[in-house]
Amino acid sequence: MTDTNVAFVPKTVTIYGVGLLGGSIGLALKASSFSGRIVGLSSEKAVSEAIKLGCIDEGHGYDALDTIIQSTDCLFLCAPIRAIIAAIERCGKLAVPDGCLITDVGSTKSEIVAAAQRFLPGHVRFIGGHPMAGSEKRGPLAADPFLFQDAIYVLTPEEKTPAAEVDGFAAFLEANLGCKTVKLAPDKHDVIAATVSHVPHLLAVALVNIAASMEGRLPGTLGLAAGGFRDMTRIASSPYGMWSDILSTNKSRIAPILDEFATALSTMKDKLLNDELGAAFDSAAATRAKIPRTSKGFIGALSDIFVIVKDQPGMIALVANACAKDNLNIKDIEVLKVRENEAGTIRLGFETKDVARRAIACLKIIGITAWERE
Repeated sequence: MTDTNVAFVPKTVTIYGVGLLGGSIGLALKASSFSGRIVGLSSEKAVSEAIKLGCIDEGHGYDALDTIIQSTDCLFLCAPIRAIIAAIERCGKLAVPDGCLITDVGSTKSEIVAAAQRFLPGHVRFIGGHPMAGSEKRGPLAADPFLFQDAIYVLTPEEKTPAAEVDGFAAFLEANLGCKTVKLAPDKHDVIAATVSHVPHLLAVALVNIAASMEGRLPGTLGLAAGGFRDMTRIASSPYGMWSDILSTNKSRIAPILDEFATALSTMKDKLLNDELGAAFDSAAATRAKIPRTSKGFIGALSDIFVIVKDQPGMIALVANACAKDNLNIKDIEVLKVRENEAGTIRLGFETKDVARRAIACLKIIGITAWERE
């Protein structure tokens, strides 16, 4: 951040789409120093839930945008990508006041920013956004005021937007959501997203489908799919409905990377047959070691521990309570295997390696064996 920011202090924030992200933005603003009004535009059910939860001060249907926009200082478009583009086009036909800033939370940016350039009048500022935070859950009932804490929030402003105004909006987000902003050109964002998020997701889908095909030919294959396979393919569980807009709006960046991957697989096959994979393994290990462990990026990383517990009621609660007493937040939990009436293994995911090691120590105190995942 610079000292020449144009301070951004909106009096009225409107959230278009009060679901997980929109509701979380509302809750985060409520929990911060923001003292303005928060208006939600969404379905009747979502609006009702969001008001009860305190995500917004007042709510209306999507059709109220025509009038609400006239008194809005900042409009967050929190909808699927195609719906965001449609909302931008709609805003271009409305009386958007001077000084109103429009932003979004879409997972791809090039088509969204292009729509803003095409449809919005010159006096309207548009700054594209992509918060690296989310959940498999949906709707305002899943909203979390701490969802954006320490998460990377990418901003992709139009070229015409003064840098000082972008910095001012970034400062507003960091102060009120607790995120860390990064500025990228829309195309650069989409290439990075394709590389580290979209292509890995497609590969996970392909791996699971290959295993399913092998199960048909060799029954028992899936039964032997252990932790490594489950970890690699965890993201394949996401429904296509959540991904269709992302993939369709970024296919021009995804396709060349898939071609590159196909070439890499062919090369790897040749090296496999000639026992020449050592350098590839070494290079991959060295590169992976450079990836930050504590940042929330396109694909969130957790530090895992494995816990051995007896197969009896209350053991998961015992583990959870031990962590809670030491103020350790369990980010993910999975029962890996159980030997009936004897013992089982539980995987716990924590935000950092330090937290994971503290969990091992606190569990050791109560006589529970745990070890860190390498």
